[in-house]
Amino acid sequence: MGKDRGRGRGGRRNFQSKPYNKNNWRDQKKEHAKHSNGKQHTFTRNKQPQQKCTLRENQVGITEFTNPDLAGFTGILKSRFSDFHVNEINTDGHVLQLNDLNVPKQEIQPVDAAQLEEWRKKLETVIDNSVWEQIAALSTAKYDAKIEQNVDVDVTSLDKEQRTQIHQLIKQLYNGKLISKTLDQQPPQSSEGEQQVAPETEAAEVKKVIRIAKPKPGRSDNRWNFPAEYVNFLVHKVNVDTSEVAATIASRLNLRPSQVNYSGTKDKRAKTTQSFCIKRRTPEAIAQAARIMRNVYIGNFSFKPTTLKLGDLQGNRFRIALRHITQEQEHIELALQSLKERGFINYYGLQRFGNSASVPTYEIGVALLKRDYKLACELILKPRDNDVEFMRVIRESWWQNRDSAAAAAKFYNNKYIEKKLLDGLASFGESDYSAALRRIPRNMLLLYPHAYQSLIFNRIASRRIKEFGLQLIPGDLVYVEEDNSEQVTANEEAAVEAEEEAVEDDMDVDTDSLLSVEEEQSIYKRKVRPLTAEDIASGKYKLSDVVLPLPGYDITYPSNECGAWYEQMLAEDGLSSEQLRHKEKTYALGGAYRKLLIKTDDLKWSFRRYSTPEDTLIASDWEQLKSIEVTPEPVEAESKYRALLLEFTLPAAAYATMFLRELFKQDTSTAAQMLLEQEELLKKSEQDTPTIADEVTVEVSAAVVDEVAAEAQPQPI
Repeated sequence: MGKDRGRGRGGRRNFQSKPYNKNNWRDQKKEHAKHSNGKQHTFTRNKQPQQKCTLRENQVGITEFTNPDLAGFTGILKSRFSDFHVNEINTDGHVLQLNDLNVPKQEIQPVDAAQLEEWRKKLETVIDNSVWEQIAALSTAKYDAKIEQNVDVDVTSLDKEQRTQIHQLIKQLYNGKLISKTLDQQPPQSSEGEQQVAPETEAAEVKKVIRIAKPKPGRSDNRWNFPAEYVNFLVHKVNVDTSEVAATIASRLNLRPSQVNYSGTKDKRAKTTQSFCIKRRTPEAIAQAARIMRNVYIGNFSFKPTTLKLGDLQGNRFRIALRHITQEQEHIELALQSLKERGFINYYGLQRFGNSASVPTYEIGVALLKRDYKLACELILKPRDNDVEFMRVIRESWWQNRDSAAAAAKFYNNKYIEKKLLDGLASFGESDYSAALRRIPRNMLLLYPHAYQSLIFNRIASRRIKEFGLQLIPGDLVYVEEDNSEQVTANEEAAVEAEEEAVEDDMDVDTDSLLSVEEEQSIYKRKVRPLTAEDIASGKYKLSDVVLPLPGYDITYPSNECGAWYEQMLAEDGLSSEQLRHKEKTYALGGAYRKLLIKTDDLKWSFRRYSTPEDTLIASDWEQLKSIEVTPEPVEAESKYRALLLEFTLPAAAYATMFLRELFKQDTSTAAQMLLEQEELLKKSEQDTPTIADEVTVEVSAAVVDEVAAEAQPQPI
């Protein structure tokens, strides 16, 4: 335990031993280097850190632009995670913002005094004045754990409604000073342990008793007294995974992670606000559970009669700062106006495919769909040369020795997919790959086949734009229910990933079971229809109305050339649409629809200057709540850098990185962005002094290595 203290996720030691001081950032980088056994990351301009295993956009089908003739510009995305802000938009269209930290207490609904007096008179035969005096004395007595402090009232003759009236009387009259509970009281037992039964009866009647007691300090009536069963609250997180927040709160409340609901995951390396939902856990308990997490803040509690489900949102509001802007403002505004008018291709971003080019998640998905469970396990556990050190040792150990128990023992916690899989192999046998995979939670397993669906979508979208441009063609698909198209779009990700939320122990489904619901499933095929030449000529439809399918066994494909491309691409991997009707329900892919283009009508932008790379340019929810101001904009003579501030809304399941890619006309991967930032800092430093330029080379190159290593860490569960 002791030697692990101070280690962050992924096994790397945190050398930040003192509070962050933005005015001393260079010295802190040097301190980091000193703790690295004196080995500083030094790179010349011609020798960059190796990124050979970082996944790039063209490897996952992301190749085209809506306006390829307009040159892009350079801007650094997520130079700091405080440059990227996401606020969820709920189903009512409201942008969620954390602005209320009040924690609601248990509410006792008031009952009219006349009503209480009426109940009291009706119950006089059970609770007379002497009993009320005992109850009153108990309410004023000091709590003493050494003695019994309760008054028992025999309520055997009363019905449930009358017993409820007694509980209400105690609650209303003593307001938490006393608690009451209905108990079944067995007949007294003789010394031999046999029940004493009256001679005239064959069996003694069980008595019902209401026990009125003095609660322990800090405890009160545990009955649910809130307006509804489901507690909704906002979570504002800084550089933390959504799933990690949910898992931590669940653990502290003795719940399963699946019992902590949210409508979708948000970026980790960002400041984000979203809604969570938990059933019948008090706001006070939820707040206490969240208090142990750093950089996580909760509030805006409310109560709803129904739970929050995956896809219960209209979209997300983004506020983004792009740093190190060097191009002319006129050219940048021209690119922004083009994006606003034409939109961007609705690609699945790199986040969908993992962080390794040698083992992208879609390859594991192909293996699962082809029922090659051995290959799937080997790909998950295969060594990668961008692994963090502790994971590299574990992967290589298993790869060489195939001793799953020994490899699993090297993990310091149970959060990782690899640990779950190794435990499964150790339990079920080194060759029972199918059973071992079931140790991985279903929602994590589904990421692999869904990544393959996303790859096919990206490739089809690129080919559609490359061959036909931005023109409509007969056979393109649009939603039949036009009035409902926006809601369908908002929930398209939920349609693909609905099974992630299912809680089932048995993941095997026989073929007969699947076929029995074929008629119901085919309804999804009728959600779209192909455009005719007459439709196109009418001018009623635009390319932003067109949807492309995600491949599946229950989907309608375009009735033009694009439809044939699906089966061709599936065949390249030894698959077909019918084969996606998998024997195991976990891996079965019914299919879904996704918009080809996304337009952002509410795009806003502004430019501002700043002095140092550490200046805060956008105020988060928390900073606004606490009246913490952003770094003041310097006068032009004192500023070294220029940033572009963007604000826009995207529907659910759309990627902001793909929006920005259309502006940049270049790769938006983390590695590419970090290297661009290095180059921009070097250029700016060289304008000052050569000495500073050399220092920045060392510092930023070290940051590139650390950032890419962090991105390469295995995904915790």
